[in-house]
Amino acid sequence: MIKLIFLLTGAQVLRRRWYWLALGGLALILLSASILYDIGSDGVLSVPLDMLAILFVVEGVVQLFFAISKELRIDWLTLLKAFGFLFIAFLIFNIPADNNDVSAVLFGLMFLFDGLFRISAAWVLRGVRWRKHCFTGIVELALSLLIISNWPFHHHIAVPLCFALLLLSIGSNLLLMARQAHLLTDDSSVTALPLFRAAGLRRWHSSRYAHPPFPQDLAAIPLTVYIWTPVGACVVRERYPLINRYIAAVDNNGVVSTGHAALEVGSDIYISHYPLDNIDRDSGNFRAILRSGESNDVAGRFLPSLAEEVADWCAPDKQIIFTRYNRAALENYWRSYRTDSTYNLTARNCSSTMIQALDVAIEGILAQQPFAGLRLFIDPNFWLLGVIRGRAEEMTWTPGLALDYVWLLKRVIEPQSSQLWPLRLWQSLRLRHELWQQKRAPSRSIVK
Repeated sequence: MIKLIFLLTGAQVLRRRWYWLALGGLALILLSASILYDIGSDGVLSVPLDMLAILFVVEGVVQLFFAISKELRIDWLTLLKAFGFLFIAFLIFNIPADNNDVSAVLFGLMFLFDGLFRISAAWVLRGVRWRKHCFTGIVELALSLLIISNWPFHHHIAVPLCFALLLLSIGSNLLLMARQAHLLTDDSSVTALPLFRAAGLRRWHSSRYAHPPFPQDLAAIPLTVYIWTPVGACVVRERYPLINRYIAAVDNNGVVSTGHAALEVGSDIYISHYPLDNIDRDSGNFRAILRSGESNDVAGRFLPSLAEEVADWCAPDKQIIFTRYNRAALENYWRSYRTDSTYNLTARNCSSTMIQALDVAIEGILAQQPFAGLRLFIDPNFWLLGVIRGRAEEMTWTPGLALDYVWLLKRVIEPQSSQLWPLRLWQSLRLRHELWQQKRAPSRSIVK
């Protein structure tokens, strides 16, 4: 989440207001200390957590109304977000009837599954920080056992303790980032911060370019992201919806298709990264080439245009257009990045190359908007955006993850008319009433 806020506000804002990061870090550390003191004094921490749960309930109810207010059809993504918020509220609420045993078990299971995911992804892909990710996963497994077993602490203490330690970690990182942001230069990018350079499976992010401030005016030519999903790029043999969308699909000949991603700005910039020679993606040896180490690096190439790519392969099945972006920064970055065409199926592929270029293009897009950070925090799309980016950087960027990320990013930086939940709730109820009246009108005329 913090990384996305830095990216959308830009280096110039961070450099000028680094002290706000320091104050935020100190506030979180003090809040963590107060929680630890509260736990140590009476072992109960219900009121602050219940207040947090109420906020999740309100957001969940608003999303629920919003999901069923679109032309009397159900918006399944918004409905899923609504139930997600309500489920989180259930986990947080202090419910005396069941002694919070159910929520504690579910909370522990979330730690368990997340820890298993981190360990398995790190072990298979072997990024530069795979040992650290494995250690984090082991810590999560230990916390899950601590919460579920009620030993050596009862879950009334264990859950708030985990929450307090999380706040302490975020606060400490904010203090460190405040110092790093203070040292940024006028034409530097936030990608120069260690927070970005250490992200992903390999340290590919190039920060050796001049990054001018974000322009005030709309660009003359829009920026377009093209996605070839695995299913859209081949005729699949068997359909597995989640695997086919986010990882790969196997065609009738047993060849694995991972899809593709590219970025285009007019006829001057086309970013489409391929291996120089096709990688053998036979399903029998596909697992062996997933590791992100240098042993799997191959020579790569950058295609010159979308027309040539479509002529050699097929047209993309998805595209997202951005009308506001920093073209000068993107041109400077692209001149630096394309000097190295090394390709790696998991660490430096088409999707990661496109996402890094998009990062440069939209960095600082919210710099001139007042209270941008607060608006981001109350936008559920932003939270989903952070989850997708975190998972992609823990694992690897795929065309399916890139598609979801870019689509949500567009919704975040080009929001609806109102993001405040009271107005959204009122608009949803009013729209629902109007549609209900329109639906009833024909039936009344027929009865007459």
